[in-house]
Amino acid sequence: MFGCVTCICGDWYVDCVVPIFVNMRYFVKGLVLLLTLLALTSFRSMPEPPKKPRINPYDLSGYSRFSDTTEFQIDSFFRRMYRYGIFNGTYLFHKNDSLCFGAMGYATFSQLDSLKPADLFQLASVSKTFTGTAMMLLVQDGYLKLSDSVHWYIPELTRRNLSLQNLISHSSGLPDYFYFNMKAWDDPKAHLTNEDVVQLLNAQPINHFAKPGRYDYCNSNYALLALIVERQTGVEFREFVKDRIMNPSGMKYSHLCNFDSLGLVNYTVQGYDKKHVFADNVYNGAMGDKGVYSNVFEMLSLDQMLRTDYLLHSDIKNQMVTPQTAVSADAFYANGWRVKWINGQKWSFHNGWWKGFRTYYWRCLDEDKCFVVLTNNVQGPFLRTIDMVGLLK
Repeated sequence: MFGCVTCICGDWYVDCVVPIFVNMRYFVKGLVLLLTLLALTSFRSMPEPPKKPRINPYDLSGYSRFSDTTEFQIDSFFRRMYRYGIFNGTYLFHKNDSLCFGAMGYATFSQLDSLKPADLFQLASVSKTFTGTAMMLLVQDGYLKLSDSVHWYIPELTRRNLSLQNLISHSSGLPDYFYFNMKAWDDPKAHLTNEDVVQLLNAQPINHFAKPGRYDYCNSNYALLALIVERQTGVEFREFVKDRIMNPSGMKYSHLCNFDSLGLVNYTVQGYDKKHVFADNVYNGAMGDKGVYSNVFEMLSLDQMLRTDYLLHSDIKNQMVTPQTAVSADAFYANGWRVKWINGQKWSFHNGWWKGFRTYYWRCLDEDKCFVVLTNNVQGPFLRTIDMVGLLK
């Protein structure tokens, strides 16, 4: 190309100088400049990496508005709660083909980043509805029965007189792992795992356990259930929930968090206590009792899926919401869901509270209506659910 062309012919070595460029320094500089321009042009033409939408990415064309009166009542309720400092979050109300949703407040108070209806929230104990549904899928698939002994699936657990029904209905008498003495932890690390919960349970004093059979809400129960799902299916609990529940329900962005791979600080919505942000903590590693991130639209999608027989058959769904243990005179815990009758209608629901997040997921089983309310600033009392039920009369 330039300078000299070297030819090798048999035993002859011939140098043929071709004076194409007089000064090679100019050529080299020109070549470098050309390559630099090509690289810059290529870089500029590359598409930007996709960003998670903060606007509403869902097709809601099949829904209509509520009446002006109902919309005004819903909007007024949350505006009032926002003024009182009790509500900072998103909401969705659905009845038949009518829909009303909104958002008020901030995703991050430090940046005054306004919330959007499609933002993902930590569901806290509403996550237990996914664990309960996962267990009922295993019952439906013939992997297990709720009458089975826990020891069959977690043989290293020293507590022997427990059934799966005790775990899923909060009647196991186990102590809550949130209150364990962590000095007994054999393998301390950034986040507790479900296997670690078993090890710590075995290290607890005998007087921390109660006799099985009575209702005693306990997060340890659902951490053990998630572990059982993994052991019976050979699939990580996160993956099982995503593949068997979320994907079929059209829950595109919902997932179980893994703060070891994507830290808490990377989430758009942070949890607060009186506008003071919560940092990550060791308990965030255990799954089943909490850890699902979702939004109001995708929780509506789950509600609509559960109204069909595609995910769970009718008899399994009925078993899932059949009262198992009495919580109060008019409320019960079933299999992953709370149950209550209000004005003659049966509601299955769950509320949640974890590190700044308070959540409410209520489904009427006698009529096609539900509401989802997700908040991220703990300040004052819980929202009155009876008032929110009244908004869907």
